[in-house]
Amino acid sequence: MGINKAGFNLIKIFLALSLSGYILSYWQEIFGKIGIFFILITIFLVYFFRDPNRQTEENDKIIYSPADGEVIEIQEVNEDKFLKAQAVVIKIFMTPLDVHVQRAPVKGRIDYLEYKKGKFMPANLDKASEENEQNLIGIENTEVKILVKQIAGILARRIVWWVNMQQGVSQGERLGMIKLGSQVDIYVPLNVDVKVKVKDKVKAGLSIIAELT
Repeated sequence: MGINKAGFNLIKIFLALSLSGYILSYWQEIFGKIGIFFILITIFLVYFFRDPNRQTEENDKIIYSPADGEVIEIQEVNEDKFLKAQAVVIKIFMTPLDVHVQRAPVKGRIDYLEYKKGKFMPANLDKASEENEQNLIGIENTEVKILVKQIAGILARRIVWWVNMQQGVSQGERLGMIKLGSQVDIYVPLNVDVKVKVKDKVKAGLSIIAELT
């Protein structure tokens, strides 16, 4: 079990504050209580930024979940950014307790990237998918085009991505991370066999959410 590098600086800051509180408690007892508060935050951050190694079984006919969390909605929509067609969107909500690293659902090439500033409404609201701060990652191979949308939430104030245009990615490869509770939407073509339903729990790079027919 590793810690994602995106959280190192934040963890260091709160660890330093914890140690400072411990040292200052020799002069004022109240600093000891403050130090305990900061160490609890540090422990939470270590847990939140965990980044477990996962072995994704590569399969050209399989579409894996891009995120950990719970499926909250599945519906047909018009996806006019990358697929430019009717598509099925599967929305996955992540709590602060879920692993927040997103992974590639299919292998292919990054053919679309778009970062969009926006609001910070609770990620599970209907409007959040369109109005919240978000980043779109389009992946294409010879079989399929997939769009992954990272969406910020009421607590999540930063979206990070680690891929570039025209970069090749393998199934299960890390794409990016959203800090604190948030949502990830994945858009897939209509001619796939969706394997999940609302309220299902999924894991990035491990849970099969659809198969190509």
